[in-house]
Amino acid sequence: MARKTPALRIALPAAIAALVLVLVPAALADKGGNGGGNGSGKASGGGGTTPSSSTTPSGCTQSAPRASIDNTWAWASPGSWGMPGQQLTYAIDVFNNDVGCGSSSFTVTLSAPSGFSVSMPSSTITLNSASSGYAWAHVTSPATAADGDYPLTAAVARAGSAGAATSLYKVYSSDTVAPKLYWTNPSDGGALSGRTAYVGFASSDDHAVKQLGLYLDGVSVASKLCDNVSSECQLSYKWSIRRVHGQHTATYKSTDWMGNVATQTATFTVN
Repeated sequence: MARKTPALRIALPAAIAALVLVLVPAALADKGGNGGGNGSGKASGGGGTTPSSSTTPSGCTQSAPRASIDNTWAWASPGSWGMPGQQLTYAIDVFNNDVGCGSSSFTVTLSAPSGFSVSMPSSTITLNSASSGYAWAHVTSPATAADGDYPLTAAVARAGSAGAATSLYKVYSSDTVAPKLYWTNPSDGGALSGRTAYVGFASSDDHAVKQLGLYLDGVSVASKLCDNVSSECQLSYKWSIRRVHGQHTATYKSTDWMGNVATQTATFTVN
């Protein structure tokens, strides 16, 4: 027994070394040999449970996108007024109607009649499911365009689905109607109080408002160049009234794109 103990001490390390020599090359061979196809091996080995990038998430319901053009010259009346050769900017509202699908990218286009020029800062938009966003299109009519309504069609598309909306470029070359003024604050005979007050008004036109101006006691204090896609425009000015107690005047001025002007003056008191 005393002579067997040394033999065991020698034989056991030798057996371990032999086992290591057998297992390590096998492990390395498996790692190196399957390395090139390891991705497909894992996918097939997992029974196809690892989704690819094109696989829709569980619970995802895809629907065709929808588009609308928000420009209106009157309530529920599509289109924008523009003079021959004038550039108008149209707001295209894109709706992603998917539910639970993450984000998607959509291609947006706007088509116009022959002779019209269309440019878009960006023709793609990425939206999360059940969300919306805007794309913008600049449309210029021909300098020789006759008065009338010219159709515009916006389209939004993703592979396999699409939506569309229509609007108008309403060309006009004459206009003698001045804008209307309303929501004036303060009104004639009114009063303001406190440390600060907001002075302002709104204006609308049968075609489009171009610019608003506000004057206090005859001095211009605020102006606004209106967006040319709407018949309505508003202006508001924050006025510090702590040290201006007494009687004052406010003059509200609106100008349309044909140069027609509307003004209204209110006399009021600051308490």
